[in-house]
Amino acid sequence: MPGVPSGRACDACRKQKKKCDEKQPACGRCLRLKVNCVGSGQQRYMFKQERLSPKSHRSGQSTLVLRPTSNKRELPALNIPRACPATYITLLTNSFVGIIKRSTDLRFNLWWSFGIFLEEVPRRLGSNEALDRAVDAVTTAHADFCTHRQASVQALSKYSHALTTLRLYLDDPLQASASDTLCAVMILLVCQTFISNDGQTISGHAQGAANILHARKNFGPRDDFERKLFLSLRGSVLFEGLYNDAIDLSAEEWEALVDNDYDQNLPEGQILRCLARAPVLLKRGRGAIRDGQDLTSLAEETRPIYERCKTILAELKARTVEHESSALSTVQGTFMARILRAHYLRTYGIGLAITAFFNCMCQALDPNDITCVTESRYLVEEILLHAQVSNIYRPVGAGYILMCLSAAWAVTADPQLRSMVEATFTDYQGDFVSHSGVNISQELELASQKLWLGSNARLRSGLSP
Repeated sequence: MPGVPSGRACDACRKQKKKCDEKQPACGRCLRLKVNCVGSGQQRYMFKQERLSPKSHRSGQSTLVLRPTSNKRELPALNIPRACPATYITLLTNSFVGIIKRSTDLRFNLWWSFGIFLEEVPRRLGSNEALDRAVDAVTTAHADFCTHRQASVQALSKYSHALTTLRLYLDDPLQASASDTLCAVMILLVCQTFISNDGQTISGHAQGAANILHARKNFGPRDDFERKLFLSLRGSVLFEGLYNDAIDLSAEEWEALVDNDYDQNLPEGQILRCLARAPVLLKRGRGAIRDGQDLTSLAEETRPIYERCKTILAELKARTVEHESSALSTVQGTFMARILRAHYLRTYGIGLAITAFFNCMCQALDPNDITCVTESRYLVEEILLHAQVSNIYRPVGAGYILMCLSAAWAVTADPQLRSMVEATFTDYQGDFVSHSGVNISQELELASQKLWLGSNARLRSGLSP
């Protein structure tokens, strides 16, 4: 799929089919019309399908016949594989299938860790360049990670090219709203798990996904593939939305994000619907505390959600305990036994984190609520125990534990508990990033301030950190 030069006119002139003087930084026409000039004087490339001539193929030659693609997207010159597209896509598909097949160890299995939508990706390769490059990047980065190497130059280069391609797709309204483009965003979020080395927990890709969804007329999933994609995407957007103010969705959009037919009647789906209420409540709470408003009504609105979380959490724990004592759990070699145990553990851990989030909010809104303070200790102890039990799924299969530990650190002010949480967090985070120059306590404190609505509730209640 080689790139063929297609001119240096700016975007506005090309769209209007007007002659562009190609001057930089802005062409004369755009200056005269006082419009934003993008791409003037920059060489463009149109990607075209590369097909082997049947005659030359039979003779062992490799004469290429170029045919324009139906999708005339323009991309910068990148390092395109020299193999013909069919061969490249076949190799890429085979490599990707290897890291998502169900027989792959759960400690490194992307299908298990990041979502069932990944099983649909191989059949979609070859039709969306952003998705192809994202898959190529994550496959290479995952290979480096599994061999305990830092991200290679090749992995970083592919990740960079994937980002460049994605940005160009996002500039096209039609391509930006496509399911495959949204999938590419999610896969790049997965990819950053394996190449990040700075300790950051917020990637920004979830913000990009939220922006794509916000720009579409229908915020929720539009087909079965997107429903599977939303099962994973919703968690990423929701958890980043707690800390990233740039993800500013309406209450209706948050609700549409978590409304999914697959698990709407299951406790894991129900507790995520509780979490979908958190971003709006956090925003309102921060504003109320900042402006010195009465917090009573907001506290009365938040407390029932917290109580609902505790009820669902009890269901998640009971399900986990029941499975551990069932006959199925003794059949350790079966696929279903392994998946159910891992799934029940993970959903219980995520439930612990969500319940801790709302406990923080309740304490911030009502510093005199001693019940929440007492219950916070139980949540922290359960999360620490959960991290210990989930150790067998490290590194990738237990990556969510970092979010749980961050919530545990935020919900308590007890120095001893915090020290234990911090030590466990440091240990788990070491699976993914280098700690050189990173102040773990400071990073956790900055994150906890979001959940505490920016208040000094802990100081007012005599629970100084």
